[in-house]
Amino acid sequence: MRRLLAVKGRRTVTEFHRELGRLMWEHCGMARNKRGLETALQRIPALREEFWKDVNVPGSADELNQALEMAGRVADFLELGELMCLDALEREESC
Repeated sequence: MRRLLAVKGRRTVTEFHRELGRLMWEHCGMARNKRGLETALQRIPALREEFWKDVNVPGSADELNQALEMAGRVADFLELGELMCLDALEREESC
């Protein structure tokens, strides 16, 4: 929590959440291909790095802070999104 609050960046947690969502929708959704997954696997680590350098989480950890809660979830989603793309790239069958 301290790490998230200490960044003091310019971008909101919601901006990162939406960007990751777009990436996942475009490259790891129902209609996906190797090229798109590889693109996502290049962009997600860069987005995660930017998140940890430029996220702005207002408030403090001393009280209920929904922005801080969401920031923690988005940090997890960045990891999960990358794992989902890696997994999808490894699977070549379709249901």
